[in-house]
Amino acid sequence: MAKPVRVLVLCSGNIGRSPLAAALLRSALAERLGVEQGGLVDAGFDVSSAGTAAPEGHVASKRGMAFAAERGLDLSDHRARTLTTAMAEEADIIYGFDRSHVGGVGAVSVEAVSKTVLWEGEGSEIPDPHHESDEFFREVAVRIEAAVPVRVNELLAMWGNRNR
Repeated sequence: MAKPVRVLVLCSGNIGRSPLAAALLRSALAERLGVEQGGLVDAGFDVSSAGTAAPEGHVASKRGMAFAAERGLDLSDHRARTLTTAMAEEADIIYGFDRSHVGGVGAVSVEAVSKTVLWEGEGSEIPDPHHESDEFFREVAVRIEAAVPVRVNELLAMWGNRNR
């Protein structure tokens, strides 16, 4: 079996956008591949998250946990971690939410910038909702969720047959 495709979702603090997006992406990939989320790595995809300025060890935001829970997903085990050179270089693809995340990748690995793309595609940035209202957070979360099917299709088109 080939090594799993390593997907890294990157935001600033790794407590809001990226853990939510990673959980949604894991769930959608597992569903499309017909496996339990625990079997996703064996099915060929390892999805994780990090932050460019993460408060190491912090839990996911309460709003992110609530949004995920509404979709049957549990973020209670999430702990924030800071992007490292090894993470960036080992990833096959890195999704960021704004241009500062691409810059954060470049700060740890110039080579990894070429495999870093924006979550909603070029020209579209998803703002950090950390210090914003609950309504703004929900708008951001809905945008993150809306892009999941596009990301799943992209990942399966690029790497879907590696472990079959």
